Amino acid sequence: MRYVVFGLGISGRAAASYLLKNGHSCIGVDRKAKLLQQEMTHLQIDDENVLLENVDAMILSPGIPLTHPLVIEALSRKIEVIGEVEFAFRHIQNRCIGITGSNGKTTTTLQIAHVLNCAGIRARAVGNVGVSLTSVIGNVDDDEILVVELSSFQLETLKKRCLDYAVILNITENHLDRYPSMQEYAKSKLHIQHCLKESGTLFVSEQVARNYSFETNFSIFDLFPFLSQFGITRSSFDQAMSSFKKPPHRIEWIGEVDGVTFYNDSKSSNVESVMYAVRSLKKPLILIVGGTDKGSNYSPWIDCFKGVVKHLIAYGQAREKIEMEMGESVPFTKVGPFAEAVDIACKMAEKNDTVLLSPGCSSYDQFANFERRGEAFKEKVLKWIEKKQFS
Repeated sequence: MRYVVFGLGISGRAAASYLLKNGHSCIGVDRKAKLLQQEMTHLQIDDENVLLENVDAMILSPGIPLTHPLVIEALSRKIEVIGEVEFAFRHIQNRCIGITGSNGKTTTTLQIAHVLNCAGIRARAVGNVGVSLTSVIGNVDDDEILVVELSSFQLETLKKRCLDYAVILNITENHLDRYPSMQEYAKSKLHIQHCLKESGTLFVSEQVARNYSFETNFSIFDLFPFLSQFGITRSSFDQAMSSFKKPPHRIEWIGEVDGVTFYNDSKSSNVESVMYAVRSLKKPLILIVGGTDKGSNYSPWIDCFKGVVKHLIAYGQAREKIEMEMGESVPFTKVGPFAEAVDIACKMAEKNDTVLLSPGCSSYDQFANFERRGEAFKEKVLKWIEKKQFS
């Protein structure tokens, strides 16, 4: 078969490598074709003007929407268009747990895999957690459980009933730069129920159960009762959780100097996740927000920030919209560059203040991903701490 792999991020590269290793004809497509071709010399790479003659199937990376003109052209030519996770699930027979939600997906996915492994049950965290599902094809034992983090983008193109368990943690406003409405975004999350095997079980949070209806029976999700179905005892669960380390960039403590504490929550890319971070710290906060707007409504921050956020610093592409929607509810500074926002926060902070980076927006105006944004914040903060300690 002749494949086009559209989008050469982590998942696209894994799909292309698998196809080439297994003797398939494959063309990679990416808007950064010229740059990537220098790096990936083993793969023919074209830009988005590629001709689709004699193509049998197109594999989409999650970042490519179904509304893209090249995808529409492929569908008009009767070319099968599938997502990378759909492609991978067609080659995987393992028991699978699917995790989705607007916030907390990665942490929950890693927690479940960690607890299972600590109990002697082999499990691996894959998917949107940063390990492409395709990369484990042929590299996983039959008895290993795959704990798969699934984004709304991945669920859009997932058709196979492949999950033994599905979990929806929460559904709050997000990605409205891609979806025409909150209803369409929620629909992509709720689609996970249709990816369950006939014998599969659905778990949803109380928040999701209150606000949405389902076509299958479900149970309310809580971490221990869910894992007890695998024979995990309370004592083994508690012991495993005590050794679990939260991944970086999630309300991550960076350091303290002169009574000022610094936290990195760069993973925060929607309105609700910022509110969670603010409620978690409950201190006089100097809060850095901004980046690329995702179509969000920032006004829910107004009540949440009262009496907690001492000063709000907004940077990047979203700063004007944030200023407009926040009004005069909180002292406000807007800047363009991210680095300037961090400098201002460091200089402004006084004893007993907390400086929190929790952007509530995507990173793509100034950074390749939220990880790089978080690392940039940590680098500047640690230099500031060192400077203050030796001044």
